[in-house]
Amino acid sequence: MKYNFDEIVGRRGTDCLKYDGMAQFYGSNDNLPMWVADMDFRTPDFIIEALKKRLEHPVLGYFNHTERFRQAIADWVLRRHKWKIDTDWILFSPGVVPALAAIVQAFTEPHDKIIVQPPVYHPFFYVIENQNRTIIENPLKLDGDTYLFDFEDLEKKLHQGAKLLILSNPHNPVGRCWQPEELRQLSELCLKHNCIVVSDEIHSDLMIDGNKHTVTASLSDAISNNTITCMAPSKTFNMAGLSTSEIIVQNEGHRNRINHVLTDGLHIQCGNIFGDIGLIAAYTDGEEWLTQLLDYLTENVKYSIRYIRERIPVLKTFRHEATYLLWVDFSGTGLTHSEIAGKLVREAHLALNDGSIFGRGGEKHFRINLACPKSTVTEALIRLKKTFSKYNP
Repeated sequence: MKYNFDEIVGRRGTDCLKYDGMAQFYGSNDNLPMWVADMDFRTPDFIIEALKKRLEHPVLGYFNHTERFRQAIADWVLRRHKWKIDTDWILFSPGVVPALAAIVQAFTEPHDKIIVQPPVYHPFFYVIENQNRTIIENPLKLDGDTYLFDFEDLEKKLHQGAKLLILSNPHNPVGRCWQPEELRQLSELCLKHNCIVVSDEIHSDLMIDGNKHTVTASLSDAISNNTITCMAPSKTFNMAGLSTSEIIVQNEGHRNRINHVLTDGLHIQCGNIFGDIGLIAAYTDGEEWLTQLLDYLTENVKYSIRYIRERIPVLKTFRHEATYLLWVDFSGTGLTHSEIAGKLVREAHLALNDGSIFGRGGEKHFRINLACPKSTVTEALIRLKKTFSKYNP
């Protein structure tokens, strides 16, 4: 079946955060929304049909996460990522961010240190700060157009006694697909210093231009025992509204601690019937749809980078290997961060993610969601050109 990713799907008036919630953050719902990290494509038909079939039954009562749920996850990560797991390693969470919050509770006490690597997905900061833990920053370093781990700085920070390192793999927002040797070096440093790696791999299926994702925990048995992996079908299959994700933990002691927080502490282990059904359908029938999606996203990314480099050279893009979220540097305009943000909203009429929320290294940068029809991408680029091409690089 050939899927149509060029279709414009109207989302306004559906209580959609990306469209109907713009006014809260940008002052108007009239901008072109390229911020919230969901896709403007139809949720795949095989997921919708599975949900409709369940609705034929007249009772929506309590339910259990079945072995089908766990087996679908295990089969998917084996097929897609060559990672063999046992189904009893799997815990349910209503999302990756709630999972991160539960993990912070399970392994740390107030004022304990947790490492993050900015610029990085902003809820990493929230789940630490809002639970009265201490953030230790190990910023990424930039080499030309490529972001890298700063291992020398990381070891210094690990010496401070951090209990956890929250890793974005692949990286949101800079778009790196971390290579096995990079992940191995990071993981072995954490092992050396008794620091657990919490690997957020929600974008693991979204590899651009044929890049291959490496699951952090797949590198060795020792690394697996020191790693907690968070995944979900939500980004891949545009089903974030079903609030369903998985935590995969080989270490039984670690798994029991997390499960205690999820069940006895927060009582969020149940989820909803449709999340399970959607996950099973996605991970069972999603291969062909995902293949076509990745081809489309790759073209959107390549087209955007080429357009910016050729027609808006005052802006800078970076080596992009994963996710549909493009990281763009506006510092060449010579404008202040607030001036750039103002022009994006009031002149370009674009709603982009403000880079400052991603922490150190995010100032004068903005994140653009390219998971939309190419016509939308083209319109956004035209607006950027009209607004910023007058500034000389």
